[in-house]
Amino acid sequence: MAVKIISIIGAVLLLARSGSGQTYVKGNTDSTVNSGYDHKPMYPSFRFADIPIMDMYSPDLTCRSVDMYDKTVKPFSVVAGSMVPLTFDSVDISPITKEAIKGPCTFYLSDTKTKGKGAVWFPIEKESFGGGLWCSENIKKNGYKHGVVIPKEVPPGTYYLRTEIIDLDSSIGDEDFTKGPHFYVNCMAITVTGSGKASPKGYKIPGIYNNAESKFKVDASSATEGAKFVIPGPVMDASLAFKL
Repeated sequence: MAVKIISIIGAVLLLARSGSGQTYVKGNTDSTVNSGYDHKPMYPSFRFADIPIMDMYSPDLTCRSVDMYDKTVKPFSVVAGSMVPLTFDSVDISPITKEAIKGPCTFYLSDTKTKGKGAVWFPIEKESFGGGLWCSENIKKNGYKHGVVIPKEVPPGTYYLRTEIIDLDSSIGDEDFTKGPHFYVNCMAITVTGSGKASPKGYKIPGIYNNAESKFKVDASSATEGAKFVIPGPVMDASLAFKL
C-alpha cells in the first residue's frame, strides 16, 4: 500500500475509501480528546490520495486538498511545546515504482488565515536518515506512528499542519514519468495554545524546492548516500529552534 493521509492517534481513525483510492477520516475514537464522532481535523484530499505528487512545482504540493476553506474541518487542540501524535495509514510500497518508499519527512505550519497562500509556511521538523533507516522506514517500524513537537514559541492560533514524506527511491528511476522525488502530502488543522511570540520567516509552497532537482538524486538504498543527504528547502527558524 502507498502512503496515505495522516490522523491523530487516539483522536481519529483513518481508513481507505473502498474502490476510490481516496482516504478519509472516520471519526473520533477517544472520548477524552476532542470528543465528538464528527471530529475531522483533516482537509480532504483529491485525485487519488494514495498516488504521490511527482511535480515539485505543482500547486498540489501545498496541501493537496480539494478545499482549504472547508468549515467542517475541526482543529485538533495542542499546547505549544507538546507533541502531536500522528498515525500514517501506511508507509510501504509506492504505487508508481512498486518499490519500498524510502526517504525523509518534513512538517510545516501556516496560519489558517492565510489559506496557505504566499510566503506563509515555516518548517517545525525535518527527519532524514539515521541509525540506518530513513524517516519513512522509521514510521513503518514504529507501527505507522510518528510524533511531531509543536515548538513552544509558536504563537497561539489555528494552523495548517502540513505533513510530507518524500520517496527518494524513485529519484534514480529509468522511466521519465517516474523519475525524480515523489511527494506524499496532506494537511490537517490544529489549534495551538500557549504564550509563544515567535515570528518565523515564511516560505511559499510550492517554491521550497525550486531548482533543487539535482539535490534529490540519491540512491536511497545506500547507507553512505543516506548519511550524506541533506533535505532541500528552508531550515527551522532560529526563533523556534531549541525552544521546545
